[in-house]
Amino acid sequence: MSSGFREYLDAISGSGMLRVIHMVLNGAAAAAGIFLMVTGVAGLTDMYKTFGGIAMPLTCAILGGLVTFVAFLGVIGAIKRSEYMFGTYSALLTILVAVQVIALMIVWLCPGHIEDRFSSVWEGLYDNDQDTIRSIEKDLRCCGFKSPVDMAVPANCSVKKHYGFAVGCLEPLQHQWHARRKSMLWAGAAIVSAQVLSLVMGAELARRYKRAREGGYQRVPARNEGSPLLRA
Repeated sequence: MSSGFREYLDAISGSGMLRVIHMVLNGAAAAAGIFLMVTGVAGLTDMYKTFGGIAMPLTCAILGGLVTFVAFLGVIGAIKRSEYMFGTYSALLTILVAVQVIALMIVWLCPGHIEDRFSSVWEGLYDNDQDTIRSIEKDLRCCGFKSPVDMAVPANCSVKKHYGFAVGCLEPLQHQWHARRKSMLWAGAAIVSAQVLSLVMGAELARRYKRAREGGYQRVPARNEGSPLLRA
């Protein structure tokens, strides 16, 4: 850690601000982890999981749980001012950050052109589960796959007395997929940034607690303790 940054930490930690900031960052990470966990579980149960697969929502749910656990560990370590708890927290968070960076790279490198996969899934639903197609068409306000005459349910769903939707479902499905992908990337990047900052602060707090345990910090006498008038 550079001396300049350490001096900055020294300046803000005199009143316990370093510990407070560390707790706030981990509290925010815990909230984000809970959000990821809920989003992932919801993604495993909605009707669109057939198109995107379960890999992304399952990853969100697992990483959300891990982020929440490690963040709470950091908050408890800051409250108890435990050098050993901070050591465990730092080790787990380092591993978690590495895993999240790898996951974000995989999501980033996922192919953006997914029309063939969606076409195959839609064809399977058309043959075996037309109720799901009806639900998707009503939810996305579309009719058929590429157009209202392409595997639509019902076949005349573009007619006003049925649904009256004149566009196919491929475009809104692709838009929904890319929106979820971008949301995961932005949320993951924000969480990793907060975790890296928390990791630096946690390491500094652990160093300070170790110095305090070894007697590195000495009590500074009060201003009037050395006054000759008090000695009289």
